[in-house]
Amino acid sequence: MKTNTIEEYIKGVKAKYEEAKTGEYSSFLMNPSPAELKTLCLLLFDNGISKQDQEILNIFFELNKESSKRKQMECFDVDKLKPIGNFLKGKTETTRVVNLDLIAFLVDFYPRPYRKFVIGMEKLKLTADYSISESSRKDKNREVVFEKRKGVLEENRKSTISKRIALGVLALFALGSLSYGIKSNFFPNKNCMVWVKNHYQAVEYDKVKDTADAIPLNQYALDNFKKITVSDTATFFKNGDYNRPLVWYGKSSNKKEYEYFNQPGLHPETGKTLKPISRYIIKKYILSK
Repeated sequence: MKTNTIEEYIKGVKAKYEEAKTGEYSSFLMNPSPAELKTLCLLLFDNGISKQDQEILNIFFELNKESSKRKQMECFDVDKLKPIGNFLKGKTETTRVVNLDLIAFLVDFYPRPYRKFVIGMEKLKLTADYSISESSRKDKNREVVFEKRKGVLEENRKSTISKRIALGVLALFALGSLSYGIKSNFFPNKNCMVWVKNHYQAVEYDKVKDTADAIPLNQYALDNFKKITVSDTATFFKNGDYNRPLVWYGKSSNKKEYEYFNQPGLHPETGKTLKPISRYIIKKYILSK
């Protein structure tokens, strides 16, 4: 059996990074600061990750079972991600395996982690239990088992909000012939949310399916994600550090102006990934007014 070396792992991860930095999460990876890398970790975590990727996060962020994993990640010292940023920017040639595994997670490189890669790509079989995101843990646990030879397994993480809505509607029709009791297990009261002016609101899918665009319930977004109004007196960066943004922005649905939000994520109306605020945007679009 062929054994893959750490040098080959580094080469593969770097090649995947070059591809990923112009993809869906380019705003986080094009010029990766520690804050942007941490934000991307949180965003992917919220989208739902596999058991294998959870182990990668557990090791890097030193997570335990005593409190919310997401809260622990939020409180993690952002400076500990500097070696990863330096490596991706080419300032260093090598980095720790634990850092490489986190990069592999961020850019969706397979096979990962390194212990999976090292046993040989020709014989590798990957099996992952995909856990439902923290916001949907009330639903019945599901296991997705997949296997693909020759070391490349690409899971499509690029679903837009509209695709998620379509899947939800298809699932609803598929369950239409089942009894109401079974249906209610999959679609409990207030199991989705809609965007109302400047925040998300929990609703019952059956009551809004014909009148509004609903997405799966995400408790963190429901409690924290807001559209905000900014001015020249707003605080845009934590402690004045330009690598630690407190505001994210994106074009409005009519594409005529920028809208601003207090958390990273997707624009609730367009589905586009929000970008962290920059001094250029502040000067051109906020201070100029």
